[in-house]
Amino acid sequence: MDTGLKPFIGMTGGIGSGKSTICRIFSCLGIPVFEADKVAREICEKDAAVKEAIIAEFGPKSYLPDGSYNRAWIKGLLQKYPGDVAHLNAIIHPAVRSKAAEWILNTPEAPFCLYESALITPRTKPEHISQVITVDCPLPERIQNVQKRSRMSYMETMQIIDLQPQPKNYLWGADFVIQNGKNDRVFPQVMNILKAFTCFVLLLASPSSFAQSSRSSAQVKAMTFNVRLDTESDGANQWKYRAKHCGELIRYHQADIIGLQEAFLHQITDLEKELPGFGWFGKGRDDGKAEGEFSALMYRKSKFKLLQEKTFWLSDSCDKVGFGWDAACRRVVTWGQFQEIKTGKKFFVFNTHFDHLGKVARRESAKLVLRKIAEIAGKSPVILTGDFNATPDDEPIQILVDAKNPTHVIDAEKISQNGHYGPYSSFNGFTKEQEGRHIDYIFVKNGPSVLQHTTHSETWENKYPTDHFPVSAVIRIP
Repeated sequence: MDTGLKPFIGMTGGIGSGKSTICRIFSCLGIPVFEADKVAREICEKDAAVKEAIIAEFGPKSYLPDGSYNRAWIKGLLQKYPGDVAHLNAIIHPAVRSKAAEWILNTPEAPFCLYESALITPRTKPEHISQVITVDCPLPERIQNVQKRSRMSYMETMQIIDLQPQPKNYLWGADFVIQNGKNDRVFPQVMNILKAFTCFVLLLASPSSFAQSSRSSAQVKAMTFNVRLDTESDGANQWKYRAKHCGELIRYHQADIIGLQEAFLHQITDLEKELPGFGWFGKGRDDGKAEGEFSALMYRKSKFKLLQEKTFWLSDSCDKVGFGWDAACRRVVTWGQFQEIKTGKKFFVFNTHFDHLGKVARRESAKLVLRKIAEIAGKSPVILTGDFNATPDDEPIQILVDAKNPTHVIDAEKISQNGHYGPYSSFNGFTKEQEGRHIDYIFVKNGPSVLQHTTHSETWENKYPTDHFPVSAVIRIP
């Protein structure tokens, strides 16, 4: 048999389910096993690039004075902020997959290899894994297994279990399930799976597809978020009562790049405290420095490198501070060129806030934005976020998406592969969704595809984080 024909089969299941035992059985039967979780632990200790990225994302406490990985501190942080598990995985997993790609080329002849990891599920499996085996074990037995081998307390064990996917997520969509309870016979189940995979191995993916996946397109979760200016007139909806919740919303939804509108400098500073590992840039619209509202861009530093950034004003004299046309306020566009660290893919992001009163200003702003994007980005992929103070049928939006204009942009919602989720209106006024007030958008240009598009309308204690619903899109950069 061609030794290159060794697809990866995922082996997953929660801690204490018996994955390692099952893998040893497969290994005795001649199936090589890549222990992804073990490799991940080694990478956290030894890989300089990974260490740098973890420190950038989670801070210097991530490592002890002797340089060793501060696993206990990281575990505590993830228990406090479970959404950060995905951020940590985004740093570690590419390095693990790179090790796996090297490892598989040097394994003995075999119909397939196992990729053991507790962090994959059938629905979230990486591209290099063709099928998934889930090991299922009742929770009481899992707890007992963990306590027996590690001497952890019940509370410590449950804390780890709670950070992992729920049992149903391991089971939904699994190609094979091995039942590993006290009364289950494991070996016959392993043999049945071995026979099935061996018979149909020619239909499975080869390592060449694995190598290709490492060069896959970049994926960005972009968000446009009007955070509402800080003003005492908002009473119970003042910024001081909302700041923490705005930060938590961004963290929970795992946004990578956020276009902010109506943010004063101190509001951005407050969000920085809630979002360790994020950088930002932009200028105050009233003096080009710190005064007035910002249309700032925030970005995840562990995932993206900022190559260049600048701000221009929505006016005929766009390179200097000023009012445009009949605008009631000075308005700006903040833009940056980014490079995804993992893939090297480069793209531009533009963020703006059109005037709320000036009809001419909104029309001319739309024309100026298209001209400047074409001038600055050329043929590079582009994401445009913002509060445009215009509905889809209004003139400014029609100008932006006019396909007859070669500089036009595309509404991300219109090309989302998985459709749209949430309300279409994006303004709530701190009260409720207001029909017909779809004014916040994400646009794309020059090749990006859109996987999903969402308007986030959640509340806490019947209160909204801001008077706009943030809008997000998962975007693939070619």
